[in-house]
Amino acid sequence: MIRRLMGGVGANIFDKLVVTCTQLAMVPVMAGTWGLHLYGLWVLMFTAPSFLAMGDFGFAQAAGTKMTMAVARGQRDEAVHIFQSAWMAILSSSALLLALTAALALLLPASVFGSDPGMAVGDIRLTLFLLMFYGIAAIQGSIFFAAFRAAGMFAVGAFWNALIILIESGALIAAVLMGASPVVAAATILCGRLVGLAGQNVLLRKRVPWLRIGFARATLAETRSLFAPAGAVMLVPIAQAFYLQGTALALGVAAGQAAVPAFTAVRTLSRIGLQMCWLVNTPLMPEFSSAHARGDRRAQALMVLATIAVSTVLIVPYALLFGLLAQPIVTLWTHGVIHSSQSLIWAMAGGILFGGFWFPLSNLILALNRHASYTGWFVLLAGFSLPLTYVLAQLLGPTGAGLSMLTLDVAMFVLIAILARRILLQPGELRAAVSQALRRLHYPFARSEASPP
Repeated sequence: MIRRLMGGVGANIFDKLVVTCTQLAMVPVMAGTWGLHLYGLWVLMFTAPSFLAMGDFGFAQAAGTKMTMAVARGQRDEAVHIFQSAWMAILSSSALLLALTAALALLLPASVFGSDPGMAVGDIRLTLFLLMFYGIAAIQGSIFFAAFRAAGMFAVGAFWNALIILIESGALIAAVLMGASPVVAAATILCGRLVGLAGQNVLLRKRVPWLRIGFARATLAETRSLFAPAGAVMLVPIAQAFYLQGTALALGVAAGQAAVPAFTAVRTLSRIGLQMCWLVNTPLMPEFSSAHARGDRRAQALMVLATIAVSTVLIVPYALLFGLLAQPIVTLWTHGVIHSSQSLIWAMAGGILFGGFWFPLSNLILALNRHASYTGWFVLLAGFSLPLTYVLAQLLGPTGAGLSMLTLDVAMFVLIAILARRILLQPGELRAAVSQALRRLHYPFARSEASPP
């Protein structure tokens, strides 16, 4: 298991590096070649595939967890049944989305694109359709990645996901440098994604030959059984949109647009600490699902302990350093244009501290398909944070927005702590895991029958 986890962490780091480097490279290339006006139009149109990427409606995550548990119990036929049923649902929703996006690209009034968009309206419609098609194509990779997770190959799936981004981004940058228009650029990134998906399909067939790709084993009954956990999965990005984008909007309405940059700059820095936890937490999720399916309570307890330990080691120091250094870093980063108050920074540091514990633990609940126990509350609390932000921002400006996010994180920390005791493990099991871990630290070369596989 340790080898799989390390491989997953390495693949996640590679993914983050690819995303960061390609994004940093694309901005100067596209802005310098097309000009800010046309590049701005591209950025606006590219928001469409970002929303469409959620178009699997949570089926891949829900199915991936069920498949992982089935494989852990030795029920490969059941995993194939779940896989094919979930892919049937995803393809059906994708076909509907494709028809809707084609109609939307064709029927949008020309006035939506402004009086001088920088390119012909017909080309804008075609570019928008190609980008929407790209977003729908990206959905298909989610169920393939779920299959890799179920087969114990999280690292392989994550690495290939990063490789697809590298292929399509590299092709896009090369095309723009050679003088490609936005239409050609959209077609290029779509072709890059399709090539990457074809390679992912071939790799899945080769590495997991027992997982037959097709629809012979798909059933509507299995698809319907995925509706509830898939719907609960979809509540998470809705809640995140409320408390990330919604908080900034509420702050702007309450305190004016000038107050928003001070908040968003600090929020961007605060998310770095959470990203570090996710590098370790996401590869742990399929292992946790497998241990649960095998009934291995000791392995589950050790993984919960590892999650808490990683958050303690990474998040606590980061939150403290953030509180002490974020203000000069923001000033240096923005060349003195943005000044964030120390009170806002400490409020966000508190959010880092509580969020760095509750979110990784909630992912372990998600790994059991028990996430419906908290996702509804997450949406309600995130929705409540918007009027709270408005009220506090009128009194305290950007600091009010930070305090609103801190309130949400504290509430979610309490909720997840209660659910973790009910769903994940009892305090006695955690204490036993601590004792076992300490014994292994004292005798690192000793064999232990309690060690997880």
